[in-house]
Amino acid sequence: MKINLKRIRKGTVFILILGIVSLFADFTYEGARSIIPQFFTSALGGSVFLLGIVLGLSEFAGYAFRLVSGRLADSTRRYWTMMFIGYAINLFAVPLLALSGNYLVAAVLIFMERIGKGTRAPPKDYIISMAASKGKTGRAFAINEALDQTGAILGPIVVSLVLFFRGGYRDAFGLLAVPALLAMAFLFVAYGYYGRNKLQRKRQENSRPMTFRSFLIYSVAVAISAAGLYQVSFILYGAQYMISTYLVPLIFLVAMAGEGAFGTIFGLMYDKAGRRLVYIGLLLPLLIPLLLLGGTFFLFIAALIFGAAIGVQDTVMRAVIGSMIHEKKRGSAYGIFNAFYGFGLMISGVVIGYLYYSMTDIMVYVAIAQATAFLMLYVSFRMSDMESNAAVAVSAS
Repeated sequence: MKINLKRIRKGTVFILILGIVSLFADFTYEGARSIIPQFFTSALGGSVFLLGIVLGLSEFAGYAFRLVSGRLADSTRRYWTMMFIGYAINLFAVPLLALSGNYLVAAVLIFMERIGKGTRAPPKDYIISMAASKGKTGRAFAINEALDQTGAILGPIVVSLVLFFRGGYRDAFGLLAVPALLAMAFLFVAYGYYGRNKLQRKRQENSRPMTFRSFLIYSVAVAISAAGLYQVSFILYGAQYMISTYLVPLIFLVAMAGEGAFGTIFGLMYDKAGRRLVYIGLLLPLLIPLLLLGGTFFLFIAALIFGAAIGVQDTVMRAVIGSMIHEKKRGSAYGIFNAFYGFGLMISGVVIGYLYYSMTDIMVYVAIAQATAFLMLYVSFRMSDMESNAAVAVSAS
């Protein structure tokens, strides 16, 4: 059966092209992230606690910078300029890791890669939300997530093959320059398509808008949940002492497959089920430390659950903002939200790294964090509903 491209909405075609950019981008940096914990500790001599600090701080810096880039994007309207700059930094820091001679240089490059992603993420989220069909914001993010995670699966596979055929970590980093170049090439294609077609949908009012107060509580809740997430980097660190070196990236592959599959499913469900799907993202992190008490097989299951939790965060939690924040303030809102989320990931990296050898303490910490996040989310949504109902009552009178 032939697909009639003329009948496909222009915005959907654009989202697909931008999704291909995400595919090659994730191929690059997620391929690298599948071996960074091992490279940083085993090859360069860093400790697991230092690894947690570096990854935590770099995640926070990357997400916090979205606050700056989001506001800058809204004020200058130069969404594409910021995307090109961000992607260039984000992608080409990866092959440069092949040249790092010690863990301090590697830490700087890891930091740069996250800053690059932080630069291009808010304008990209804004453009995707504007290209989406009315009432289909979740679907737009789900399409991007599916292609995004396809690349996140291919990257670790290629890295694993490099290690299997006796290549080293540096060889793998160098090879990842190829998908980085392809990502930049397709970004130019997306820019050209966007310029030739009018993709912005008509302005529409949000059905259940958030005030800044309820949005702030929502962002803090998500940050607390992120602070209680046992990240896949720690799973990879422990796995290198339990299984063959070339198999460790495959654990990361499972995490990315889980993120892509569950992120796509929940993103599609969001358009009908709504924001209550966010609560699932708070339950999944509770399972990860429990699974790690099992044997080698459970390393893969724990990674899958981690991926599912991140998938909910990448689609549903972002789609909530796209559905409930006015388009004029959406770039700034994504920046604020991501800054809080990044702070949560930083806390997670530091605390889990410090508690790494005491799984009991980790389980207690995770449970407290997710319970607190659940209560704050409930308060945020209740507050938003009350404010929305009050606004309707005023307009009716």
